[in-house]
Amino acid sequence: LLRNAVQWGAEYVDVEVDAKAPAVFAKRQNSMVIASYHDTTGEKLQWDSEFAAEILARARACGDIVKLISFARSWSDNTKCQQFVQQQHSTTAPLIALNMGYTGQMSRVLCPCLTPVTHPLLAAAAPGQISVRQIHQARSLLGLLPAQQFYLFGTPIQHSPSPCMHNAAFASLGLPHTYELKETATVDELLPVLAHASFGGASVTIPHKQTIIPLLDTLSPAAQRIGAVNTVIVRDGQLYGDNTDYLGIVGCLQQAQLSAHTPAFTESVALVIGAGGTARAALFALHTLRVPHVLIYNRTQERAQTLCDEFSSLFSTLSVTDSLDAASSKQPTYIVGTIPASDLCVPDSLFNVRGVALDMAYKPKWTPLLESASRRSWHTVHGVSVLIEQGIHQMEKWTRAVAPARAMGDAVLAKYNSEF
Repeated sequence: LLRNAVQWGAEYVDVEVDAKAPAVFAKRQNSMVIASYHDTTGEKLQWDSEFAAEILARARACGDIVKLISFARSWSDNTKCQQFVQQQHSTTAPLIALNMGYTGQMSRVLCPCLTPVTHPLLAAAAPGQISVRQIHQARSLLGLLPAQQFYLFGTPIQHSPSPCMHNAAFASLGLPHTYELKETATVDELLPVLAHASFGGASVTIPHKQTIIPLLDTLSPAAQRIGAVNTVIVRDGQLYGDNTDYLGIVGCLQQAQLSAHTPAFTESVALVIGAGGTARAALFALHTLRVPHVLIYNRTQERAQTLCDEFSSLFSTLSVTDSLDAASSKQPTYIVGTIPASDLCVPDSLFNVRGVALDMAYKPKWTPLLESASRRSWHTVHGVSVLIEQGIHQMEKWTRAVAPARAMGDAVLAKYNSEF
């Protein structure tokens, strides 16, 4: 079974250090082999013993990562484990080392990588096993996880549900961070915030998605191609601009396509309404989904044409339509609205075939686009769904942890449903 696992390319394969381990290690292809040794009594594997050095050498000979598990018989076993880790762990030679048992929980808190954890709703799989939230809380109390400040940059933003969403995520993960609004008319006012030692990252919305770029050190390939940033990440002291708007659109359209049984993206025509920073993300999302034919509609046709010229190489055809009535003749299957809710007049003829309408605006809940689509029995995706989806990606990029999607969604919808 273990040999099959490495041949099939399982990401990690955990192998006990024994006579069979070298054969599994030799057959690995793309898998990372974790060479493990467990002492459930703590009598044999003592961290300051010659045996600890011996079993480490044996494990490194048959694994990419070593996992050594002992049992804490006293508090000093945790300090000895930590000293062993400090001497032996590195990014090139990763070491998972910890003590089982209630007394050994601190060694789990201090474990440098791939710490085995449980979930609050599950029984612990091993004595002393704790959750990610408990580990974060303990590391914060020990001064190993400094509190960081996250923000939403833009205007107007006073009614945004983003603080509810991200603060719920931090609380669920046991992180000491906070997220708040920072409303400014210009990005120049953000310079002191970006330079502060406690700055951990930010969401960026209208009107700063493009103007913030000169303030950043580097951009992700997606943000660079889109030409707009909605996420700022701090990496090694550098400000890194990314875009999760397109990931939110991709995720929501994929879910909608499965639910509505609409035609495959690769066989469809799509329409993007708008020509701003969010429209750029929508075009990149449609490119990611391999939609071949796309139309752009914007009241200011010159802006739409500029966008068309910039993104035309990503599609088989990308063209500007001078009206939504004219777009109807192309029978779009997927429509993405990227403008604030307005008095936009959406003709019923736009919905002659079965399709999906997604509106990035989340106020009001039923925008003119979604109202018209719903009347014609189209599948509709509200902007709040995209907000949650892209927020999940933001949280994971900031924390490098799996985002608590349910907690984030529940927090947003509680606020959203009470206000709209």
